[in-house]
Amino acid sequence: MLITVNDIIGAMQSIAPPNLAESWDNVGLQVGDPTWPVHRIWIALDPLPEVIQAAITEKIDLIITHHPLIFKPIKSINLSVPHTKIIHKAIAHKIAIYSAHTNLDKVIGGINDILANKLNMMDIRPIIPEISSDKAKLVIFVPQTHVQKVLDALFETRAGIIGSYTKCSFRSEGIGTYQPSELSSPWLGHDGQFEQANESRIETIISLKDAQDILHHVEKNHPYETLAYDIYPIKEISANQGLGRLGHLKEQISLKALADRVIKNLNLSYVRIIGDPELPVKQLAVCSGSGGSLLNKIISSGVQAYVTGDLKYHDARTIEMNHIGAIDVGHYESEHIFIDSIIPQLQTFAKKNHWSLDILPCPIEQNPFYLKT
Repeated sequence: MLITVNDIIGAMQSIAPPNLAESWDNVGLQVGDPTWPVHRIWIALDPLPEVIQAAITEKIDLIITHHPLIFKPIKSINLSVPHTKIIHKAIAHKIAIYSAHTNLDKVIGGINDILANKLNMMDIRPIIPEISSDKAKLVIFVPQTHVQKVLDALFETRAGIIGSYTKCSFRSEGIGTYQPSELSSPWLGHDGQFEQANESRIETIISLKDAQDILHHVEKNHPYETLAYDIYPIKEISANQGLGRLGHLKEQISLKALADRVIKNLNLSYVRIIGDPELPVKQLAVCSGSGGSLLNKIISSGVQAYVTGDLKYHDARTIEMNHIGAIDVGHYESEHIFIDSIIPQLQTFAKKNHWSLDILPCPIEQNPFYLKT
């Protein structure tokens, strides 16, 4: 069976849906052709020049990274520039590059959940919940004699799905009024006469992208000449997806003991600590990557400690002044953990679809920072 880049894109979109990405982010296929064949995959944090060069040697067909290769539009193809050199080499050797960034940070089971689970957090929830606007409430007005027929038509489509429940709806009874014109062919009533009809108002939830198909199917099963309906865009707040994670520890421990746990469970040699080492910690927040932008949310959340990466000097002073603790594990260390999670998820997809693939961690990637004592 021929497996293509597009097949792996489908798998990755199931693992980390692109619609979860921040508006400034650039996730998805960075370089390559969706029709290119794939036999060997590397998972890496960054699409570095040395990663591409090694991938050529190892005959890798696809590199899946966390950080995108292209953040801003490219204004010129100048092969003396590192980024365009990478693009040129990748295309020349038919190596596709795909990135899952903030969508992988936010998704259930993504990097922040991995980080929270490694620290044995409980009652895990987002610091900033994801707010989606791709859903709508569809309201259809139907004569009471045709309620069941219209409901059946609705539920033959993707209407009425709420979480793990299907065929969700609500209806109420009322009186509809109308006056047919001479050009109409009313199902009930006569031209030029004011009419009142016993109607039901059926409400259900739909995805906006499915609206046209749903309405087309309902029209075939609705008696009115002109379908009477309303669509109200709605926003949903996710209880499980979003930026960062809040939670609590099973037992209260000191900030120093938490740092020891972080070092052990993330397999680190050191961390940077802000705050009193003896500070009692029960409520905890984590954010992979650069977590400084969430500081105001962290402080107002009531946690005693924050585990993240890339904290700046003034971030540290803000943390001190608010009498909480923080542990900076480093950007690389807080995100490189995604590799051990993505590989088994992709292997599950491969097994389910009978794909023969090598899915491997990139073996040459290293933290750009090192200590000199």
